[in-house]
Amino acid sequence: LVGFGIYLAIVEYFRMKQRTMYDSSEFWDKRYSRMMAAGIPPQEWYGLDDRILAHIKDMASSENMIHDLGCGQSCLCERLRVAGFKNLSACDFSEVLIKARIAEEKKRSSIAGAKAVRIKYIQCDLRAVPPMPKDSVDLVVDKATFDSIVYRRTSAAKEDAQGVWRQVERMLKTDGQFLSISLNNDDIWKKYVSPGDNFVPVTKTEKIVQGDSRTARNVYVRKFKLKKKS
Repeated sequence: LVGFGIYLAIVEYFRMKQRTMYDSSEFWDKRYSRMMAAGIPPQEWYGLDDRILAHIKDMASSENMIHDLGCGQSCLCERLRVAGFKNLSACDFSEVLIKARIAEEKKRSSIAGAKAVRIKYIQCDLRAVPPMPKDSVDLVVDKATFDSIVYRRTSAAKEDAQGVWRQVERMLKTDGQFLSISLNNDDIWKKYVSPGDNFVPVTKTEKIVQGDSRTARNVYVRKFKLKKKS
C-alpha cells in the first residue's frame, strides 16, 4: 500500500508539472519541434465536425474577419477558407509553430496565386498582447485555448484567462462575437473563465456529444456578444 501511495504521488506530481508547463511558450516550442521532426500528423483538439463549423457559419458572413484564438495545428481556418470565408487570421503562443504555418501559407500562395485567400498567422502571448488591431475582428473562435490556460485550476490561471479576455475585447468590434468550444462544464467555466460584464451570452451553453459509445465525450459550445467597449 505504501508503494502504491508513492506511485500515485509521483503520477500526480507529473500531472501538475504538465499543467504548469502549459503556460510556457518553451513547452509548446519543444512539443511542436518534436512532432514536426518525427513527422507526427497535426492534432485537431476536440475535433472539427460539421456541427462546430455550422455555429461559425451562423455567426459570421464570408466577408467578416474571423480569428482563431490559439490555433495550434488546427485546420479550422483552412476549412473556413474552403467554405468561402475571405478574411481569416490565427495566433499562437509558439514561435516554432507560427513560423511553420507562415511557411506553409507562403508555399500554398505561390501555387494558388495572388488572388487566393491568405490566412494571417501571428505569434503572441495572448495574456498581454492582442494579436489583431483594435476593433478589427468580427468573430473570435476559441477551441481549447482557454481550457489549456485554466487546466492548472489555480488563481494564477484565472488571472491569465482574464488577461486573454482583455485582448479579445480590444480586437473585437462593438457587437463582435466570441465562440468557445470547450471540454469544461459550466461550473468550471464560471469559476475560472467567465468574461466580464461587457460580454453577454447569446444562447445557453450547448452540449455536443462526440465519438461513439466507447469514446464519447461532451464538448460545450458557448456564444457571447461584446455589447460595449470599456
